[in-house]
Amino acid sequence: MKDIFERMSNGLRHLEVLHEVFVNEKNFDNEEKTDYKIYKQNQEELRKLLDGLDFNSQLYGKKGRQMILADLIEYIFLGRGYYSIQSTKDKENFVKAILHFVNLLMCYEAMTISNNLRKKVLERLGQEIPEIKKEKYYGDLKDFPGAVGLKRGESPAPQHIDRYFDSLLPKTAGGLWHELLVYVFLLRSNFGYIIPLLLSQRLMGFDDSIVPPDFLIIAYEKRIYGIEVGRGKEAQAGSFSLQTAIPTVSVDTENSRVSDRCPICKRWIPFCDFVIENYSDFRQEIVKSEVRCLEQCRKYSKQEISAGKCPFTKYSRDEAKTLEYTQHQYATKLHYHYRCVLGALSGAVRKRIVEAKDKTALKTHYPYYSGLEKLMRKKDKA
Repeated sequence: MKDIFERMSNGLRHLEVLHEVFVNEKNFDNEEKTDYKIYKQNQEELRKLLDGLDFNSQLYGKKGRQMILADLIEYIFLGRGYYSIQSTKDKENFVKAILHFVNLLMCYEAMTISNNLRKKVLERLGQEIPEIKKEKYYGDLKDFPGAVGLKRGESPAPQHIDRYFDSLLPKTAGGLWHELLVYVFLLRSNFGYIIPLLLSQRLMGFDDSIVPPDFLIIAYEKRIYGIEVGRGKEAQAGSFSLQTAIPTVSVDTENSRVSDRCPICKRWIPFCDFVIENYSDFRQEIVKSEVRCLEQCRKYSKQEISAGKCPFTKYSRDEAKTLEYTQHQYATKLHYHYRCVLGALSGAVRKRIVEAKDKTALKTHYPYYSGLEKLMRKKDKA
């Protein structure tokens, strides 16, 4: 990622150099003074107009910063990065890159429960971007000793600290990674031609504007569909459909199983290498989202998986009266880190679970989003 950030910085610096040369009268010969005057006049008018529009705040600032950071990342992957895709193998590597990047986003959110990482990030931000240190709740968050940014009731942080923490990361709690994953899900599902509108969330007309869905798909049968990431925007999607006659559907992110936060350690559970390799291999037909680790994994042996050696294995099952190894406090159907479950239980109970090699409980998941089943049927009929 460092190379990508450096290249983006180089692009901005390149534009700065152009401006710095042309805004300095000393750089112009006598016969070029008219060029300087024209540039100066236009840049001064431009500055006044952009100041009046509060344009700068749309590029970086406390308000809406998480959206701005997410937009920059989406520009990297969906605004420029996809130009690197020339072949099927390139598409596979692009999907693989997205999954690895989603894991990075999940790692960033370890700051919710790590005072150490949170403080180090805040201190570094304060050094690199001094204006951040002047923001109202910077000091409060930096000195706060407990968890932040979790669901209400799960952390002791007051709401203003939670909100400020959210402003420092790109769309927390899966907002950004769901958008990226839905893109690769649509790509892998081969619905048609995908038009990302994540960076165009208001389409301007002369008299008014409309809010589009996150993606448009030009299906192979020559129809256009809108795809909205996440539920709760039905009114917005309905308005877009009424104004454009483009049918729009929302995909379910809450139950997608790519946003499982371990109830014990409060960390997100990332994608494992097996899932990343298989999902990015288009020769592999993914018929169901759930992966049974003990039956399917080729990265770890059954003994290693059951012993908790894999850091990505999930544990999820209900208690069964006839199965002693399920009779413990974490047999709740929630999705835990398996290693966290083993670490939290007593020796005897832990031993029973390890020896059971529970094929039902030890699992992980491929990216999958419900809500597009009718579109899938249309694709199959085409």
